[in-house]
Amino acid sequence: MPSYQDSTSTAGPADGDRSATVVACAAVMTFLATVAVGLRFYVRGKHLRSIKSEDWCILVAMILCIVSAAFMIEATRSGLGRHVGEVSFAGMAGYLKNSYFQTLCYNLSLCFTKLSILLLYLRVLTPENARKVTWATIGIVAIYNAWALAMYLTMCIPLHKMWEGPSVPGYCHPDSVWWALTYLHIVTDFMIFVIPVPVVVGMTLPTRQKAGLLVVFTMGLFVCLISVIRTIFLNQLLYSTDPTWDLVIIANWSSAEINAAVVCACLPTLRPALARAFGPLLDRVFPEQHQSLEYPSDGAPRTIGSMPMNAFGSGQRGNGSGAPARAGSSWPVTDEDSLSLTEAETIGNQHHSKDLDPGRELDVHGHVSGVESSTELVSPPKVHVKG
Repeated sequence: MPSYQDSTSTAGPADGDRSATVVACAAVMTFLATVAVGLRFYVRGKHLRSIKSEDWCILVAMILCIVSAAFMIEATRSGLGRHVGEVSFAGMAGYLKNSYFQTLCYNLSLCFTKLSILLLYLRVLTPENARKVTWATIGIVAIYNAWALAMYLTMCIPLHKMWEGPSVPGYCHPDSVWWALTYLHIVTDFMIFVIPVPVVVGMTLPTRQKAGLLVVFTMGLFVCLISVIRTIFLNQLLYSTDPTWDLVIIANWSSAEINAAVVCACLPTLRPALARAFGPLLDRVFPEQHQSLEYPSDGAPRTIGSMPMNAFGSGQRGNGSGAPARAGSSWPVTDEDSLSLTEAETIGNQHHSKDLDPGRELDVHGHVSGVESSTELVSPPKVHVKG
């Protein structure tokens, strides 16, 4: 990373202070991420009584967002937001030191957010190919972030050379290292948010509901766009001679990126909370199923992540187990051997009902294949999905 200790400012007299925009952006975006994670734990803990590994990962990411915001706000006290000509040598050192720790938290937060999303995929994506791609992506994210952490901890040797400048003898990693990590970060962003698309597209759901799932799972492409914009600005401004003024835009995009990533990672789990708050309005964005799937014991609504994706109509055999549907419900039930569907759902997933004999068995094409009855379910009949 470049050192600004010997930079000469081309700015004229003081013409403003942009530090307030840094504080406002960091505070607002961190607040939104904290609310999203709080709602996620409320839904998971109170309604589902099941907090999983992906939830703990996103909690760590949120804590790192808060710490990142704290370092960024502290950097404004050292000079971020003012012209470099107005910043003392000690102030510049403080700015660079806070920027170093903020960038470290920025990268770690994105790492845990990505792991949270990928762990959720492992829970809900049942097709074998999707699971293999997810595991491979977890490996890539873990390896490149371990490399990134090692590079940041040894950014300069000795480390204080990073903020004390060329007067300290030592070594700093070349800029090519940081650009390589930046590009890997963007590539894995797009990989993560594309993984569920083929699964959702292949599901036997009505177009509106399928579009809703696609919106939920690909909302993170917005974060990818933020990451690309941030990188473009970083390329233009990294060697600015007035860094404390010009890099304000990088600071704000960084705040937006890590907190928006946390919010997007929480969205698939927030259907019950959002439905209570906004009611029917969200039915145009989110599939109805997220609200109507219930546990038979207490009626607590299920969210994405509380059951395998095959329960939403993918027709793929799941590895997990699900609770049986209630009497009169047309929602599928998953266990180790079967997937229960009404005949109407099996044939094109049309929203209509037929008088079915509960004792009849249907194959995956919707044809009657046997007369063996099940006493566990009042309706619908059972479909055997052969792997």
